[in-house]
Amino acid sequence: MSTPTQTVAFAVTDTHAHLRVDAFLAMQLPWRSRRTLTALLAEGAVEVNGHPVTKKARRLNPGDVVALRVPVSPDADVDLGAIPLTILYEDDELVLVDKPGDLAVHPASTCQHRNLLRRLEHHYTHEQPDPTVEPSVLHRLDRTTSGVVAFAKRRALIASYTAQFAARTTEKDYIAIVHGRMQGEHRIEHPIHTPPQRPVHVGPGGKPSRTDVRVLESTSVASRLTIALHTGRKHQIRVHLAAEGHPLVYDEIYGAPHGDDWPADARPLLHAARLRLDHRDGRRLSVESPVPAELERAWSALSSSAR
Repeated sequence: MSTPTQTVAFAVTDTHAHLRVDAFLAMQLPWRSRRTLTALLAEGAVEVNGHPVTKKARRLNPGDVVALRVPVSPDADVDLGAIPLTILYEDDELVLVDKPGDLAVHPASTCQHRNLLRRLEHHYTHEQPDPTVEPSVLHRLDRTTSGVVAFAKRRALIASYTAQFAARTTEKDYIAIVHGRMQGEHRIEHPIHTPPQRPVHVGPGGKPSRTDVRVLESTSVASRLTIALHTGRKHQIRVHLAAEGHPLVYDEIYGAPHGDDWPADARPLLHAARLRLDHRDGRRLSVESPVPAELERAWSALSSSAR
C-alpha cells in the first residue's frame, strides 16, 4: 500500500528571493533535515510554479510558488471540524479568515495537521464541498497572532496575489498592547536580522524595516497601539517594539519571562485587525477582524492595575 501524501505550497517573498530551493524549504520546514529535503527533490516531490524541480541549487525569485509533496503527518487524526472557523470574506478567488491566537497558519513541526490551512481544506472537502478549491496561503501570521489571513482558492492564483505583498502595496493594520507608557506617533526603522537558528534582532547591517505606531490609549503601566506594518520581517512588530523598550505584554521571547500571574491562555498581545489588498477584478478589498476578547480583558486588567 502506498503511503498517503499531502501537498504544501509556499510563496516566495522578497525576503527569501534568490535563495536556493533547498535552503528555502529548510526555512519553511525546519523540522525536516536537509538530507530528507534533498531526497524529496531527487524523487520529484518538489515543484516550482507547477514545474518539477530536482536540483537543490535552483535559485528562486519573488512570486515563485514552491509546492512540496510529503507524507501525511502522524497527527492526521485530529478532529479538524472541531476547530472554530470564521470566514470574514469569500468569493470565487479568495477566502479571508479570522485566525485564532492559538492556531498556526500552515503546517509546522508541532502542528502538521492542526493548522488553519488544513482546517480550510477540511471545510472545502466536508462542510462546503468544492473539489476545485485548493486553499493556498498568501501571507503569514505568527501562531500566537490573531486576525485576518488571506488564502487563494487555487494555486494558479498565488503568484498574482503574493506579488502585492512583495511589492508592499497591501496594507496591514494591527492592534497591540505593550508594556510602559507611550504617547503620540512613532516611526520605527531599525534594521532587522533574521538568522535561521537564533532569535530575530535589530542592528546595523540588518534588512531595512519600517513600523508605524500610533498610541490609542496609555496608562502608567501599558499602552494600546494601532500599528501599520510596511515591511514583513519575521517577528517585526515584536522586535521593533522591544527595541524601543516597550515589548508586547505576554511576549516571553522579546519581553519578560513567563510569570506565575499570567493567564492560562497568555500569548503576545498582537492582533491583525485589518488587511487591504487589490482584487484581480479591480476592487480594493478591506477586511477587518474584531479585537478578540482576550485582548480586551487584558487591557481592562492593565488599566485597572494602573489606577
